[in-house]
This record gives sequence, C-alpha cells and structure tokens, in this order.
Amino acid sequence: MPSFPATPLVRQREDGLQLSYRLPHRIHAAKGYPLRAPNGSSIIVYGNETGLKVVWRGGRQLSELKRPEASRQNRSNANNDGDSVMIIDSDEEDVPEAAPAQEEPSYDFVSEECEVDPAFPFESILRQVDIPLGSRVLDLAIPRVLPEEARSPLDPFPPIAKNNIIIAAVCSDFSTHVVTLPLISPHPTQSDPQSWHIQSLTINGGVTHQDIPRGVSLTFTCQDTEDDQERRNSRSRAGGSGKWDLLVATHSAEGPGVLLLHRLPIREESNGFYHIIEEDITSQRRLLPSPAQTIVFNPSTYPSARHSHLLVAFHSGCVKIYSCFSVKKTPKTARRASNANEEYETIDTEGRWLISLYPGFEQSPTGLPRRKTIIDADWVLGGRAVMVLLVDGEWGVWDIEGAGPGAAKGPLHRQTTVQGVTGGSLTAYAVSGRIATPLSNTHSEIENRPRFAPMTPSTKRVREDTLLKGSMTEVTPSLRGQISVLQMNSSQEAIPDESILFRHGRQSAMIPSLISLWRNAVRASGTLDASNRCRVTPFQDVNLMGENCTAISHLPAPLRRSRAAERQSFDVLVAAEHQVMILAPRLTESAEESTPTHGAQQEATADDQMMLQRGELDVEGMGRLLNGMNSPIKRTRIFA
Repeated sequence: MPSFPATPLVRQREDGLQLSYRLPHRIHAAKGYPLRAPNGSSIIVYGNETGLKVVWRGGRQLSELKRPEASRQNRSNANNDGDSVMIIDSDEEDVPEAAPAQEEPSYDFVSEECEVDPAFPFESILRQVDIPLGSRVLDLAIPRVLPEEARSPLDPFPPIAKNNIIIAAVCSDFSTHVVTLPLISPHPTQSDPQSWHIQSLTINGGVTHQDIPRGVSLTFTCQDTEDDQERRNSRSRAGGSGKWDLLVATHSAEGPGVLLLHRLPIREESNGFYHIIEEDITSQRRLLPSPAQTIVFNPSTYPSARHSHLLVAFHSGCVKIYSCFSVKKTPKTARRASNANEEYETIDTEGRWLISLYPGFEQSPTGLPRRKTIIDADWVLGGRAVMVLLVDGEWGVWDIEGAGPGAAKGPLHRQTTVQGVTGGSLTAYAVSGRIATPLSNTHSEIENRPRFAPMTPSTKRVREDTLLKGSMTEVTPSLRGQISVLQMNSSQEAIPDESILFRHGRQSAMIPSLISLWRNAVRASGTLDASNRCRVTPFQDVNLMGENCTAISHLPAPLRRSRAAERQSFDVLVAAEHQVMILAPRLTESAEESTPTHGAQQEATADDQMMLQRGELDVEGMGRLLNGMNSPIKRTRIFA
C-alpha cells in the first residue's frame, strides 16, 4: 500500500488552514482516536481497500533506539571472568530449561517540541502503519473514552485502553476484526511488523453474518466478582477489580435485519501486554424489526447500568435503545439485610428493548404523511440524551432522562438510567435546529450585498450573521450524513460540555458547545449569549475538490504550548473519497520561545553597553542597540 503523503496540499481558510492529503486508494471510513500518544501525537485511523491505516501526527520526535544486546553481552562476559562451578543433577536432565526473557529495544522522546517553520505552519506526519485485513474495510469503531486529564481518578478505566489503540472493523467479506496496537508509534528504524505488537483477531464461530455488515460499535464491560458486587452496592463509585471484556456489536440487512453481539475477554500476559482470548468469545444473535441505519454504544463507563445500552437507528424513522445486559432487582433473602429496602441487582444477558424515539412527520410523494427519514443518531449529554440527524438537514435532541437545561418533569426526570422503562416512546425534542448553508455565489453581487435596516421600533432587527455574511439557505435533502460528538470538559462536571460536528451531503457544520446552545434555546428572559458557541456554524470554505464527503470526526490537537491557550483543543478531520483533510489553525511559536523576556533584554543591553564602552562592540551589537532605542520598553542611556 502506498505510504501516507508527508506533505499536504495547503489551502488558506478564513480561520486557519485546510491540509489535504491526496491518496491513491479509496477511503471508506475514518476517525480521530480520542486519546493522544504518550509523546503528544494525535492519531488518525481510516479504512481502505485492503485494511486499516494508522497515522501519528505531530508531537515530540522519538529519540534514538536503545538496543539491550550490548549490556547483556557485557554482563555475560563479566560473569565468565571469575571461577565458576557447574553442578549437574541427573534427575533434572529431562526438564527443559526456561528460555530467558528477551529484552526489547526501548526509546524515549526528545525533551523539546519541534520548532514551527514559517513556510510550513502545520504539524508533520510522524509515523504511519498499515494493518492488512485481506478485504475492504466498510466501517470501523473506536472506544469513546475520555483523555487522562478529563477523567477522575475514581472513575474505573480498562487497563488495556491506557496504552493501546483498540479498533473494531467490518469488511466486505462478511468478517469482523478487532485490532489492538500500542498508543506509542513504532520507532522509524523498526521495519519488522512483528516488533510493532499488533494483534489482529477475526471473530469466527457459528454466529456470523451471512450478508455484508453495515456498521460496528464497541465499548468496555466488566465481569464483577461477588466482592465487587458488594462494594458496588455499598459505594456508587466503586472501581471494581473484575475482569474487563470488550463488547462489540455489528449489524447487517440479512432477512428482516440482524444484530450480533460479541463479548471478548481481555487478559494480561506476564510481559505486561494485554491479549484478547479468542477461545472464550461469546456471541448472541438478535433479529431486528427492519435493517438498521446505524448503531452506537452509550459512552457511559462501567459500572453505570447504561454503559451497555445500544442506540439503534432505523432508516424508516425510529430510534430504539437496546439494553444488552438487562438488570433485574431481586429482594435480598440470602441473609439479613441492614436496610429493608436494600436489593440485589442481577444481570440478565438476554437483553431487552427499552424505549423508542420518533421524529416528526413529512409529506410523502403520494400525499400521505410519514415519519422523517433518519440518516444518523448518537448519544449526547454523556449518554443521557440522544441526538438525531434527518434527511432534510434538521437535527433534534431527545432528553430521555430530563438531564438537560429547562427539562420538564416527567416519569424519566433526573433518573440515573432508563433501565426501568420498557416499551415507552418519546417524540418531542428538547432542542432542535436545522443545518443551513450560505447562498450560492451564482447570484449577483447586488443580491448578496447585505442591507442595513434602520433601528426603529417599527423595523425588525436583522441577525448579525445576515448583516455581515449574507443570507443562509436550507441544505438539499441527502441520505448521506454523520454526527460526531466530543466531550470537552471533565467528567466531574455536572453536565458535559460537548462539541458537535455534522456531515450532511456535501455540507458540514459545527456546534461548538451544545449545552450553551441548549441554554439559549430554553431561556425565556435575560441576556442571551450571542457568541459563536451558541449556534450552528457551517464550514463555508472547505474545498472537497469535486469528491463526496465520507466521514467527519474530531481529532485531538497534538500537544503544543502555543495551542494550550486556545479554547478549541481539537482539529477537524474530514475524509473524502480519495483524500484526508484536516482543518487546523496556523501554527505559531509560543510567546515564551518567540519573544525574549524583559529581564533577558535588559541583560543583553547591559552586555552590549559594556562592550561598547570598551570598544569591542561589533556591527551586530550596534544594530541591537539601535533597535532597542525604538522599543517601547524604557531603557537606560547607552551613549553617555
């Protein structure tokens, strides 16, 4: 497979750069991994005709590779210098000698971050890895986890996700693959794929798809021991020391529609690496009422009961929530309980449907009303609400637990889970909107020129967007679309602050802060927030070069001091048919590196003045003194 290009095609945008990486192969799915590498690199994962490609972008450079052969040879030579005695025991001749553990080469990162080249003000490609799967990758899934700085130390977190990339992919040969590899990129000198510690597992067995799978999703679950269940009943934030498993869901259109659930055990090896056990995989098969459009697991983490809730969106205009492990509460009868109301929770692996969500109606070509067509749905508000994107560009949020701003009281108000609801339905949106795009440039300049209306009581105030950027129009209906959600604040906050990305046809848009837009929508009085964080902002200057947009995703920005002060901590990853595009701001050097401090300037000026008095100052020193005279900083007299 040809390598990922190191130099992109750079296009200037209104608020940054568009970096286009042209590829000779087709891209079917692409996502930005939510965790950065230990050196601060951001990670891009996409599927192509033969497998997966993983790209590390930005971050600190890798140091030289340290090989352990020399140190091991020195130790063996030192041991052979002295006298040695060999004892042979005939009783143990048949016992094979254990092979010594082979030490692997190690490497670290350079302490300083790369300087910014003014001619190339963007992050460079650090490393790339091809993972062949033998077939075309149609869709891929990654775990929706929070980075370390946004997680609470008390939140349970699977150990395998701390230092590994976990990817699930479905291919055109009906197969499902689970791939794990280290978060840290391989060293540039390591060309042998066996040294990259990549594990690729194909889910086989009697429960497989008989048709091409359409989508995949994954999450983590845990097997509690009895002691862990006792602690979970006594403490709501018990971390649990059970065995972590990977839960993978896939769907296809065979028959009425099929949903497959696979549970993959994760075990730790003696060398510290984690391994997925292929022999102990358990699978389940569920028939759907109709072929699903998309599926996605709830982003809540274990031990929350909603962590195994699967969102299933149907093209016909319905979104259902399926609980993979339904929880049954049974009275505690085995022993005397300290509280009469205390109950045990037992997990039923059969699962059940919890609630159905329906969008509004539209008029069909035959004149009969029908539900609007759904093209994508995803969890928002930390898994307590559902966002849907419709074919006409409308989006809406169902607040299924009443956790959003201005939520009306109801049977689900402020509940921690919808586990107790079975067969319910909801149609009303808590907040909604529509994706809009600027008017086409085919109109005359006179038509597009904004007109300022006089501010009198009899005139209507025109929105700022219309005055400064021209009018907006609705998007053309499209069956291609996607929602991408990224939580930007800490898990300890009461309400998650999430950024939303939309892809609808050839258009894309962003909601910088869903919770801010939600508060503005439900606020009846008071001062409204007029910032861009509270509105749907379309990307007006993204050039797809005639190709269709196939994916959009949040991409965590590589760690750099100059970007630490920016409010937006992510770049936007856009994938077209044969190119990967990154929308990112222009890089600049941090103030600490680019501008010397006031004390350093005074010290340099004093040294130049001393050399001038001794007659040793050169031409460059005279230039520094003359430039310092024009500086706004007050300086001492140089020429007496």
